[in-house]
Amino acid sequence: MPVLSRPLATLVAVALVLPPLAARADEQTVELRSRGEYQSYPLPEGTTEVDLDEQLSGACRFNRTWGYDLSNKELWVNGGCAARFRITTEATREDKSSNVGLAIAAAAAIAGIAILASKHKDDDRPDGGNPGSGWGSQIRGMGDMCLDIEGSARPGNGLIVFNCHGGTNQRFEWTRRGELRVAGLCLDVANGDDRDGARVIAWNCNGQSNQRWRAYGGQIRSEATGKCLDLKEGQSRPKQPVIMWRCNGGQNQRWSW
Repeated sequence: MPVLSRPLATLVAVALVLPPLAARADEQTVELRSRGEYQSYPLPEGTTEVDLDEQLSGACRFNRTWGYDLSNKELWVNGGCAARFRITTEATREDKSSNVGLAIAAAAAIAGIAILASKHKDDDRPDGGNPGSGWGSQIRGMGDMCLDIEGSARPGNGLIVFNCHGGTNQRFEWTRRGELRVAGLCLDVANGDDRDGARVIAWNCNGQSNQRWRAYGGQIRSEATGKCLDLKEGQSRPKQPVIMWRCNGGQNQRWSW
C-alpha cells in the first residue's frame, strides 16, 4: 500500500476526527410520470438541487426527457420518462448557524485533499478532461445539422449549424449549473441581449445567467431571457447562424442529443 505524504496524511486525519455535521438540508421524494406528454411539478421554496433517484419507465435523460428550473421552481418530465426524484432544499437557519464552525474546519481539511486529488481527477476520462479534447455530445437540429462554433471554438466566435463531423467545436457538454460547454468555453447570449435575433457566441465561462440554459422537451432556452435557440430565418443549411428568438415550438427550435 502506498504511504501517504505527511501533509496529505495530516489533512486526512483532521477530516476523520471532526465530528459529523448535523443535517444541513431537507430532502423529499416525488414521483413524476410522462406518458409521452410534458408533465411538471412545482418545486418547493428553497430548492437547491434535484436528482433522479429511481427510473421507473421510459428513457430518462437529463435535460432531454427530464430536467428542472430553479428560477421558475419547476421539475419536468417528457417523452415517456417516469421516475422518482429526490428534491433537496436549503437547511433551516438554526442548522446553518449551529454548524458553521464545524463546516469551516471540515471544508479546510477537505479542500486540501481536493487540491491534491484534482491533479488526477480526470485520469479515467477517455480524453483526460482537457478542454477542447472532444468530450461531450453533438446537438442536432432541423435537417440533421449540428450545432457548431464557426471556424473554431474561440471566444467571440458565433454559433451556427453545420454538417455533423464530430469535431471539438461540435461537442457540447451540459453542466449541472445549466452551462453548455464546448472546448472549455460556454455558450453565451452576446452582451445579455434580450431582443429577438440576439447573437449566440462562445465565451469564457463566467457563471452569468446569459450562459445558463434549460431544455424543455426539444427546446433549449436561455435562463436570462426565456427565449429559445433558433435557426435564423428558419433555414437549415451549413453555416446558418443560430440566434435567440421567442419560443414558438417550430422545428427550427427543436434539438436532440
